[in-house]
Amino acid sequence: AAGHQLIDVRSAAEFAEGSLPGAVNIPLFDEDERSVIGTIYRHGGHALAVEQGFDYAGGKLDRLLAAFSPYQGRTLAICCARGGMRSLSVVNLLAQAGYTACQLAGGYQQYRREVLARLADFRPRLIVIHGLTGTGKTRLLQRLSPAIDLESLAQHRSSLFGALDREPSNQRTFESGLAQLIPTLGAEPYFIEGESRKIGRVFIPKPLAMAMKQAVMVRIHCSLETRIARILEDYPVPDEKTLAAIEKILRSLKQNMGSALVEEMCRLLKSGELSELVRILLLDYYDRRYGKSMRDYSYSLELSAEDLGAAAAVLTEFRRSLG
Repeated sequence: AAGHQLIDVRSAAEFAEGSLPGAVNIPLFDEDERSVIGTIYRHGGHALAVEQGFDYAGGKLDRLLAAFSPYQGRTLAICCARGGMRSLSVVNLLAQAGYTACQLAGGYQQYRREVLARLADFRPRLIVIHGLTGTGKTRLLQRLSPAIDLESLAQHRSSLFGALDREPSNQRTFESGLAQLIPTLGAEPYFIEGESRKIGRVFIPKPLAMAMKQAVMVRIHCSLETRIARILEDYPVPDEKTLAAIEKILRSLKQNMGSALVEEMCRLLKSGELSELVRILLLDYYDRRYGKSMRDYSYSLELSAEDLGAAAAVLTEFRRSLG
């Protein structure tokens, strides 16, 4: 909020598991060095671990300072796991080199506690948009405000093919993104897409999942041809790598759909008959899988999503009517 540049000096592996939004990773130690220091700390105590840390750092000070050079003139906030020796050592080094730097109190672990506390209290009023695969739920959500796009936060489309051309978020990154979004949403209720508890590699926090079950439910629908066209737009097949990934997923469906139908879908894929492939997937897999669960809900509104702009206008007015 104060405009500081966050610098995370944990190892690259620690950073990949979860980090503060906007932080840049400039590791003080690599993963092997961190492991050795941790072992020394557990068996030899704090002083010996610190001594080993200084030994490692001493041989790389020039390289470390060079990594900070793009941020000269900025006010830096240095973060490590707990706001301990790693960040303090770097702050002292930077001060000697003429930088303006401070240590982030509590480090990443304090930030993580605050994220979890925010999510534990997040039980908003919601308008949940349901619809069969391809009806355009995500496209519609992007036209609505305020909205929570869980698939964007998870970097996964919440389907068998949801990770194609994406790098799915891990749980900590997903939760961090959600916690960062919450203060920007404004007044309830919020629009959100109907999802299962798990999206790709991540789980929706329990309080939010419960709020989704207790929400106002809306169902959208459109023609099968429109659904096919939207899926073909959302899931392009630009290269052989994507083609192979799709074929692998299709072959995983043999138990659900039978060998003959899977072989036919693979043939359609290779021959470029993608519309017919999508038609089979919708009618023989997705609609059967999700249709029954959707019938169990009681909907306050059902509407066509053939024209997404018109549907967004109806939903905006519907939200206003809820007060």
